[in-house]
Amino acid sequence: MKLVIGLVGEKGSGKETFFKFLKKLTPQRKIVQLRFSDILAETLDLWDIPNTRSNLQQLAIIMNTGYGRGTLTHTMSKRIQNQKADIILIDGVRWLEDGNMIRQSPNNLMVYITAKVQLRYQRLKLKSDKVGEAGVSLAQFMEEEKIQTELLIPKIGSKADYKIVNNNTLDEFKKEIEKFTEQVLKPAWL
Repeated sequence: MKLVIGLVGEKGSGKETFFKFLKKLTPQRKIVQLRFSDILAETLDLWDIPNTRSNLQQLAIIMNTGYGRGTLTHTMSKRIQNQKADIILIDGVRWLEDGNMIRQSPNNLMVYITAKVQLRYQRLKLKSDKVGEAGVSLAQFMEEEKIQTELLIPKIGSKADYKIVNNNTLDEFKKEIEKFTEQVLKPAWL
């Protein structure tokens, strides 16, 4: 029986780390990560447009306004259906339609990971996996938080089944993920 976990969180909150550590904690299960941003990045690559955060955000908005709300959500739904994993982690839930799609899966959970803006900014600067991210100022980072694709994250997160505030060390974050695994996943899914 497949479990779909929707992962909600602001940029730099620790979603990627959550996935990597959860995978280590559950070696007996096949876990895959599907990211909304991968769909957008694939599209940008096809068009030979740089994979910047701004371009990813704009493409998501263009898809919603040009082709209807939930266009990206529909694509993700198809990817979920094609997975043979025990646990499918959907990274980057940002629209109400995304959350509704996760909730339509017979077995689902929503997890909200959040952190203080200064910490998220510092983490993103170190990681800088998108073109141009290393040079982003704190002011630019905070402006990006006001883009349409980011606005609903706290609202969706408030309805999550589980919340992790990632304001401390990596070791403390890992302890929170262990707690989630022990309290939520193991009783019902592992």
